[in-house]
Amino acid sequence: MTLPAFASDFSLHGFVESAGGIRVVDNPSQSKDATLGEGRLQLELSYDGPKGSRLFLKADAIGDGVKEKGEVDLREVYLSLSPFKLLDVRVGRQILTWGTGDLIFVNDLFPKDFVSFFIGRSLDYLKVGSDAVKFSLFPEPFSLDLVAIPHFTSSKVPTGERLSTFDPFTNRITARHRKLTTRRPAASFENTELALRLYRTFGSYEAALYGFRGSFKEPVGTDPVKQKLFFPELSVYGFSVQGPLLRGVASAEFGYSDSREDRSGRDPFVENSSLKYLLGYEEQPWADFTVRAQYFLEQMLDFHAYQTSLPAGAPKRNELR
Repeated sequence: MTLPAFASDFSLHGFVESAGGIRVVDNPSQSKDATLGEGRLQLELSYDGPKGSRLFLKADAIGDGVKEKGEVDLREVYLSLSPFKLLDVRVGRQILTWGTGDLIFVNDLFPKDFVSFFIGRSLDYLKVGSDAVKFSLFPEPFSLDLVAIPHFTSSKVPTGERLSTFDPFTNRITARHRKLTTRRPAASFENTELALRLYRTFGSYEAALYGFRGSFKEPVGTDPVKQKLFFPELSVYGFSVQGPLLRGVASAEFGYSDSREDRSGRDPFVENSSLKYLLGYEEQPWADFTVRAQYFLEQMLDFHAYQTSLPAGAPKRNELR
């Protein structure tokens, strides 16, 4: 039987996976010892169309024994187009990332799933898809990525449901029956998030400038009246450089996080602005073996204002961490 010509442009992949995990110490605030117990089916479908276009879909069907329910996770579904020689466009749910860090994110302000990371899922599940439009332009000698995200997507952080965390309203560890609640930014045009990366190579080195305007991806704002966490407004500006050094690859990255709702540092319920520094080096001494080291430092700005405004009895952070 002869298949139609377009059938060869389709690709279908998938896998079945089972994973489990338990606590190694007792947690009286959680009713179950298991943190992970699931079966997963992932299907990945792609279609390569005319003129460099591509339709891509990735979805997981999950049977979660800890939550005792099944669910479908639509991880990615997007359309890629190349309308011009120097322009690529991608529209839809897509996993976005950039920067030089390995599990440390300075200028990468796209959502993460820290719950999946902490309970031991594959590292692929650390990244969360964003409903976005991405423009990639290649006007030599520079390249530019511009991302617009109309609907806010937060990182997934422990809220007490599966993993316990600190409850700032009770000064206690959260219990399973008291899940922390959050207030998300309103879905409006003015809350559209923008991110950009301008980069080019200089010989064997790549340098990049970054910009972001949106909100914190973690709920680092506290509303003590309504007892809700929220996502304060945030802008980030930074740069990175990466290239060969000695027998390996070295990298450096810097980011200035501008907490737009607390630029003075006097609001104890909103995250202060900060500076973030990251140095990295990796080397492959022999085949299939890589050594990697990173040094990360975060400096809180307006630390004195933070100290003087901190409520009595509230846990105190360090200026450097």
